[in-house]
Order: sequence, then C-alpha cells, then structure tokens
Amino acid sequence: METMVEHNAIAESWATLKTHLAAMARELNAEVHSYPTPIARCDDQLPKLLEQRGRAVLQLQLANALGDTPARGADAEWRRKVGAFLARPDAVTDDDIEAAIRARLRAALSR
Repeated sequence: METMVEHNAIAESWATLKTHLAAMARELNAEVHSYPTPIARCDDQLPKLLEQRGRAVLQLQLANALGDTPARGADAEWRRKVGAFLARPDAVTDDDIEAAIRARLRAALSR
C-alpha cells in the first residue's frame, strides 16, 4: 500500500505534467498561428514546429484521457496505465522541463 507521501508525489507530478503539456500545446499553437507568411518551400522550421505541436497535443489528450490521480491506493490499474503512457515511444522529448517532470513521475510510481 502506498504511503500518503508517495501518493502526494504521484499526484503532484501527474498534475504538473498535465499543466506543462497544456501550456506547451497553447504556446506552440500560438506560435503556429502567428508564423510569418508567405511560407517558402524551403522552410524547415514550420514542419518541426507543427511536429512539436502535434506531439504536445497528443500527449495532452492521452494524459487527459487517463484523468486525475485516483484516491490513495484505489487504482493500481491507473498507475499501470500511467506507466505505459510514460513508456510510449512518442513520450521522448527534447524539452528538459518535461523530461524532468516525467522522470519525477516515473520515480514516484516505482516506489
């Protein structure tokens, strides 16, 4: 059975990750929306930006589908699903903040 400290660490890390993903999705969406036009054929920044936005939106949708942290000790299945979410190949990010949040969440889940 998880302790209150472990539960709080999981809940805090999960909420922080969801908040960070939502902020990233908003920021990237705003950046795409304000991207200067006309767009040249040789533009290599817009495709990367679109890819980053798509990844952030997908990760946020997946996280939201898992919902909030259940009551302490109430849902081992939820913890398994979050572990699978963290292990997805598209979970890899070049965002150091997101990577650190994910590492904290992994550590909290493994206790």
